[in-house]
Amino acid sequence: MTPSAAVLYGRLVSGGRIRHLQAFVAVAELGSAKKAGESIGASQPAVTSLIADLEQLLECALFLRHARGMQMTDIAQELLPFVRRALASLERGTDFVTFRRTSESSIVRVGGIEAALSGLLARALPPFIGGRPDVSVEVHEVVMTGIAALILKQEIDMMLCREPSVRPEGWKFTELMPDRLVVVTGPQHPLVVKRSLGFADLSDEAWLQMPSPIPARTVFDMLMNHHGINPRYRNVITFSPSIAMAQLRSERVVGLAPYSVFRQLVELGQLAVLDVVDMPPCQPVGVLSPKDEDMSTAALDFKDFLFRYAKQHP
Repeated sequence: MTPSAAVLYGRLVSGGRIRHLQAFVAVAELGSAKKAGESIGASQPAVTSLIADLEQLLECALFLRHARGMQMTDIAQELLPFVRRALASLERGTDFVTFRRTSESSIVRVGGIEAALSGLLARALPPFIGGRPDVSVEVHEVVMTGIAALILKQEIDMMLCREPSVRPEGWKFTELMPDRLVVVTGPQHPLVVKRSLGFADLSDEAWLQMPSPIPARTVFDMLMNHHGINPRYRNVITFSPSIAMAQLRSERVVGLAPYSVFRQLVELGQLAVLDVVDMPPCQPVGVLSPKDEDMSTAALDFKDFLFRYAKQHP
C-alpha cells in the first residue's frame, strides 16, 4: 500500500536530516556517490548510506546503481527541484540570521514590477534609507505572472504592482500612484517636435516589440487593429528597459509603454515622449500586502513612507 503524503512528510520530519537532502542533490548533480561525498565533505559510504536512508523513508528508489555511478529515477528527477528550493530557502535563512546577528537593521522584502521599481521605488528608496538606517530593503523584480508564486512561497512582505485579477487570500491592494501609457522614442526622433499626433501619423514607424504577457502589449495590439495599422517591428523582444532604451536611442524606433517604466530615462533626457492624442488609460500602480496586523513594524513603516512619498512626489 502506498503511504499517504502526510505519512511521508511525518517520516521526513522525524527521521530526515538536512544531510539527506544535501547528499541527494549532490548525487543527482554529479552522478556518483564518491564525487558527491567529496563535494559535501563526506565519505562515499556515508553518502551511500544517506541515499539508502532517504529511499527507505520515501519508500521509493531514487537512483539506479550501475558500474559507472548512479542515475536518477523519474521520481528523483521530478523531486530534485523541490529539494533544491528547500536547501536554497535554508541558505537564505542562515544569511538572514547572520545579517541580524551582525546588524541592528530589520529587513523589508519588497517585490515589484518594472513600472513600480523604475517609476517609484528608485526615487523613494534613497530618502527612506537615509532617514531609516535601521531598516534594510531587499528588492525582488518580478513580472505580473510571477506575483502569486512569490507570495505563496512567503518570500516578500509586500508587492508593488498593478491590481491583479485574483488577489491572494488575506492580501489587499491599495492604489499608490497613477500611471499612463505613452509612446517613447529616442530624443533625436523627428516626430519629437510634432504636436497632437494621431496613430495614423505613426503608421510608417518601426515599433519595439513587447513580450505578450505585458498588458501594454495587449493594448498595443488592440490599438493597431482599431486604426487598421499593420505595424513593422524591430527584431528584438525584451522585458529589459536598458535593452529597450538602447534600441530606441540607436535607431528610428518607437514603443508603447507605461510612462512609469521609462520615467527616469525621460527625465534624464535619454528618451522622449511623443505627443500622441487619444491614448487609452493605464492601470495605476499600488501596494499588494497582507493585513496590517500581519506585517512587521519595519514593513508597515516602509509601506506608510511609500504612500507619503507618492503623494508628495507624484
